[in-house]
Amino acid sequence: MKLVLKVILQLRAVVTTCLFIIATAFLSALGVTMNILFNRRRLDNWIMTTWGNLSCKIFNVELKTYGAENLKRGQGAVLLFNHASFMDILAICGALYNVRFGAKIELFKIPVFGACMRRFGTLPISRGNREEVFKVYEEAKIRFARGERFALSPEGGRFHAEQLLPFKAGPFVFGINSQVPLIPVVIKGAYEVWPKGKMLANSDRWKRTIEVHVLEPVSTEGFTTKDRTVLQDKIYKAMNAVYIAPMN
Repeated sequence: MKLVLKVILQLRAVVTTCLFIIATAFLSALGVTMNILFNRRRLDNWIMTTWGNLSCKIFNVELKTYGAENLKRGQGAVLLFNHASFMDILAICGALYNVRFGAKIELFKIPVFGACMRRFGTLPISRGNREEVFKVYEEAKIRFARGERFALSPEGGRFHAEQLLPFKAGPFVFGINSQVPLIPVVIKGAYEVWPKGKMLANSDRWKRTIEVHVLEPVSTEGFTTKDRTVLQDKIYKAMNAVYIAPMN
């Protein structure tokens, strides 16, 4: 019986992953087309929210959001999230509104894919070019003023461990230079749905749950980059406490 169930789950995972790829391709094409024709952030937001929620439904994942009231409408902010799985991106898109992501600048050089990321407002992150970094900071200030939010991973990549890894300085310097709130976001259960390195999502259980916890904003007002470690320590402790706690 266990073997039969395992085979069924694997077959379902193949089908749902293929459906996800088709849905992603369709929504990407639709989103880019609407962006070219209308260039409205509201339409971009609708595409991203639909992509996130539809993907969770395809993989039979229940998405639960806590603390969404901590996101004030029209207020620019830097969202700091723990990143262990590609499902983190889908969960944030489905649970939270008007969020853009940061991505390594090398990804923007990929034909078509890079153009799509630019169209959807993804922030290019250059780690080795100081001039490019400051150029991005200045561009972001304008977008923050329009109420946009950028989600960045303070751990610096995809990692899964019993506790959060030490945070990098970049996202905190970004928030301080722009003088916008830092909003911690803890994602739980995403790694179990789609572990890093696996081709198929949710291949070992019929249904799973992902929790998105939006913690209270931390103001950067009056802080300078010399004070960033104070913010790093404060936010790390707050996020790690939620991260290691059992799921609801």
